[in-house]
Amino acid sequence: MGVYTRSRWDSRADLSLPMLRLFYGLMLGSMAALIPLLGGRFERQGLDGVTIGLLMALLPLGRLLSVPLWAWWADRYQAAGLVLRVACVLSAVAGMVVARAEEVWVLGLAMFCFSAMRAPLGAITDVFVMDALRARGRSLAEYGRTRLFGSLGFMVGVILASAPFAGPWLSDVGLIATAAVAFAFPTRGEGGPAPVWPALVALVKQRWLLPLLLAGCLQAFTLSVYDCFLSVHVAALGLPEWVVGAAFAVGVACETTLMAWARPLLGRVGPAGGLLLAAAVNVPRWAITAWTDDPAVLVGVQVLHGVAFGMFWVSGVQRMAHGAPAHVAASAQSLWSAASYGVGSLAGQALAGEARALGGTAAIFEMLAGVSVLATVAAGWLWRVDGKGDEARRG
Repeated sequence: MGVYTRSRWDSRADLSLPMLRLFYGLMLGSMAALIPLLGGRFERQGLDGVTIGLLMALLPLGRLLSVPLWAWWADRYQAAGLVLRVACVLSAVAGMVVARAEEVWVLGLAMFCFSAMRAPLGAITDVFVMDALRARGRSLAEYGRTRLFGSLGFMVGVILASAPFAGPWLSDVGLIATAAVAFAFPTRGEGGPAPVWPALVALVKQRWLLPLLLAGCLQAFTLSVYDCFLSVHVAALGLPEWVVGAAFAVGVACETTLMAWARPLLGRVGPAGGLLLAAAVNVPRWAITAWTDDPAVLVGVQVLHGVAFGMFWVSGVQRMAHGAPAHVAASAQSLWSAASYGVGSLAGQALAGEARALGGTAAIFEMLAGVSVLATVAAGWLWRVDGKGDEARRG
């Protein structure tokens, strides 16, 4: 495991890191213009906490159910580029409906379809980046320097979506541009169907996999609730909507800085140490978010998002990339995606609505502080099993 052999499902010679950076920016920027402010929109429409939680839970449910199927198609038939194109076009159509739907059942169906169609984009793009780095003889720890452009796109999308001039057209432009760039990627690789199942069985038997996926699940539980319910919390506190945009901007600015320096940091602590640090800093972050109504404090504490997401995501993707055979790279990253922003997000969105119904929006973030304690324990288990993950740390 972890020994690289050339995969057959892409033409890495055709992959351009600048093109991948552009795609990351458009992909996450278009999502940021659509999803993070939905909670505040629902709050202003008068929807109760349980309904908001159920609607938000449809996003990770769609991802969880569909991402393994998309990844299997990409790996089995060497068709990653084709999968990327189809998913981009279908998710663009669903996203346009989400931006305009008013009836709850139409909105719910559109949100589920948007998430299900969009599910493979992140995992496949991550694999394209890893392959492009390998083809150039560069360390996989440099992944963060490309992925940070997605974070920048997310920040720009949230800021623009918070502006008075924003409207459904904003996410439309981003979704269409993302689909257009997807057509620049190679459609499929060389050779016939690849033997996916035996490689996945071997991967699942690795001792580090379970604690890695558990830590990712619990960490994404908290981060996905933050993404969708911060706007609900801000609206409940009676604060202006610009607070949401400012909080995301501060967090993502720190996130991109950390990703730019991820290689030397991971060289010191390894993926397990990175996940441990990411989970630990979220404990005080969520507690302060729950207990303050000062907009300056609420925005300022989000500087911890840099470590909480940046280190978390880079560590998980890098460890999975080193542990999986190349010809099931998409399926391996889909396991990470399904466990984190599938299972973790689904549980988070469902329970966040219940917490709000029981104790208001402050109770949501108090719950997240408790979950972050559990995530810290899970990351400690990974550290004990995997140590610094020398193979992944050398990247």
